[in-house]
Amino acid sequence: MRRLRPLVYTITSFVSASFQADGTLAAGGSPVMSRCPREAAELAASADSLVINTGTPDGSALLAMKRAMKAGKNIVFDSVGYGATTFRTAAVDMLLSAVSPSVIKGNYGEIRLLAGEPGEVRGVDSGSESAPPVPAMRALAGRTGALICATGPVDVLADETSALFFPGGSPLMAKISGGGCLLGSLMGVLISRGPAPAAASAAIVMLRLAAERAEERAMGPGSFRAALLDELASLSPEDLMSQGRRLCAPPEGGSGA
Repeated sequence: MRRLRPLVYTITSFVSASFQADGTLAAGGSPVMSRCPREAAELAASADSLVINTGTPDGSALLAMKRAMKAGKNIVFDSVGYGATTFRTAAVDMLLSAVSPSVIKGNYGEIRLLAGEPGEVRGVDSGSESAPPVPAMRALAGRTGALICATGPVDVLADETSALFFPGGSPLMAKISGGGCLLGSLMGVLISRGPAPAAASAAIVMLRLAAERAEERAMGPGSFRAALLDELASLSPEDLMSQGRRLCAPPEGGSGA
């Protein structure tokens, strides 16, 4: 990716836009960030991938997302805050009814709700759920044709028939804003040149490995945030290949293959 420099068009939360742009650069992508409806379709058509994040939805951004999704390819859709409000829920449903992304991402609560099951979302965070929602993920994958990523204590990737589980990382990720959004951007870089399962898996491993290394030299959330970008930028192919054991068996209460 660092040689190819894929163009990643991102429509995201104004809270995390800068962090996501920096993460895209660290992973080897070239970011373009715009919430302008008048140029959304054109940018999406020219980009190698599209990242949609509903963290701070408004009328203009939603129109840009709708136009971009119809014109884009290799779409990573991050359903931030789904279920938090009636407006946000309806907006996400509208976007997903028009186009099926390559990857649909959300926390445990958001994914349960997207699948039509009971779930808990507080603001843009998951509630107290600790069990990965694997049956809900499989159901959602079957309905949408997308690969489903549920983020939490253990990240999970699932299609209709199987699930992969990714442990590790750092508790400091929960102390910074935009950490989950950053994962969507890493997926956006890698999905531009590879199949969704491999790209999404590699992105999760990248972020969790970089977080572990950043924690070792961080003094708190602020220095951790900077160190996380440094570690992402310094990761090598050999680092990723050494993480084959990052995949684990289903945690207690989960199921998968």
